[in-house]
Amino acid sequence: MSKSDQYRANAAECQRMAELSKKPADKQTWLEMAASWMRMIPQAKESAADRFNAAEQNQGTNQTKSTSEH
Repeated sequence: MSKSDQYRANAAECQRMAELSKKPADKQTWLEMAASWMRMIPQAKESAADRFNAAEQNQGTNQTKSTSEH
């Protein structure tokens, strides 16, 4: 099991404990712990193509679309 998988499992266990908690303060503590475990998982690096596609989707690139057929 990878570290990321272990962190996800730990977060899931914290979620489960939060659901079982009777006291709101305990529930909040478990949820914060779950969030902490999830933040420990490395995020995939975004490629230049991913950034371009996101920018185009969000705001457009102001490029004109080609109308010629090949």
